[in-house]
Amino acid sequence: MPTLLPYLLLDLVVLFGATAFMLRRLAFWHPVTTYLVFHGYSFTWRAWQLYDGASPMYAENLAFDVIRAEEFQRAMFFADLALVAFVVAAHLAHRRFESRAQEPVKRRLINRAVVYAIAAVCLPLGFYVFLTSKAGGFSENVLTETNYFQVMAMWPIGALGLLIYLQGFRWYLLLPTGVYLALVSVQGYHRFMLVLPLIFFAAYYLQSRRQRWPGFLLFGGAILLFLVLPRLKFIGQAVQTGDFGEAVQLVGDSFRSTRGLEQGSTNEQFLDQYAGALSMVDEYGKVYFGSTYLAIITLPIPRSLWPGKPGLGDHTIEISNARRQYDREGRIITYLGESYLNFRQTGVVAIPFLLGYLLTAWCLRATSGPLLRFDCYLYTVFSMAYIQLFRDGLLSIFVFTVVHNMPMLFAWILHHLPGFATRVVDAPPAHPLAHEDLAAGPPTR
Repeated sequence: MPTLLPYLLLDLVVLFGATAFMLRRLAFWHPVTTYLVFHGYSFTWRAWQLYDGASPMYAENLAFDVIRAEEFQRAMFFADLALVAFVVAAHLAHRRFESRAQEPVKRRLINRAVVYAIAAVCLPLGFYVFLTSKAGGFSENVLTETNYFQVMAMWPIGALGLLIYLQGFRWYLLLPTGVYLALVSVQGYHRFMLVLPLIFFAAYYLQSRRQRWPGFLLFGGAILLFLVLPRLKFIGQAVQTGDFGEAVQLVGDSFRSTRGLEQGSTNEQFLDQYAGALSMVDEYGKVYFGSTYLAIITLPIPRSLWPGKPGLGDHTIEISNARRQYDREGRIITYLGESYLNFRQTGVVAIPFLLGYLLTAWCLRATSGPLLRFDCYLYTVFSMAYIQLFRDGLLSIFVFTVVHNMPMLFAWILHHLPGFATRVVDAPPAHPLAHEDLAAGPPTR
């Protein structure tokens, strides 16, 4: 697709310029870091593939409308505008934070009793539901058909993450964590159940050692995971059917060929899906004015009790048509497509700007003090799901944190009840001892 070259070159200038502009302020858990990775993988890399001769989405299916060059061009231009807006807003958040860096900060201590109580309930109950549901030990009823029951299987990793954040990487916590993640990795679906906890643990590890970036060990592990991830679903399916020879073969293939990476790229054509969605939105004609975000209100109501309740992806169903069946194919439109759907061109700039400012401001406030503060833990949980927010839409941040991590929600509620969490005044962020827990006594070093 040679006509994409000017837009690809512009995108490279914007991407590398934004990276250079923010680099000295970034860290592994910073929202701009995640956004740069999302943009580079979803848009820049895919644009290069298309320019290099890759087939656009639907090119091999004559029954559907292939994504056209002009659709890619507009999508890339909007993506670059969004990146600039996000980075500018993040920079403004840094400027405001730095202007107040001499002021003390009030924060909540993590209540150990609350953490232990939550773990005492969520760990055994969660493991029981996780293991029993895999074995088909539950009969169908009103309770087991609700998402509340289904997400109980995710309680163990949420509780273990909370305990590890409080106590560190103890062997008696790493053992059940490793077992759970190993079981999750071979389930054959929902790869996020493996990837997101690993992002959380990596961020905590770096924060606890006051390092901004992973070393060679973590970076090497990330590369290995990246190589295996495209085949992980098929590896899990082989394990589920008892074909361990096939599973071993697939693991080996992950390091011997790029076929799995190419297949993953085909299944994850985020630029194509987003570009096509922009035209589908124009064709449908409706401006939603933020109404898609109202589905968060009905999210807590089980669908088994209200089968017709508004869904998080109803807008995708509405804009789909016979020539682009996003609803049936499970396509995504990214948060940028969602922003365009709600507010058109204004949303493509305004939503990234708001996200860039708010997420960066929270990041700076939460991570500029001692580690054992509840807001720092809460931010670390949310930061692991930023990639899902940018990929799937704004409401996904609540799905992948609040819904899928109920132990965090329980801790959040209890820490905000009167008498459950002690509020302390920490040293100003600009103070040399800002990261020392002075509330626990004088620093030991």
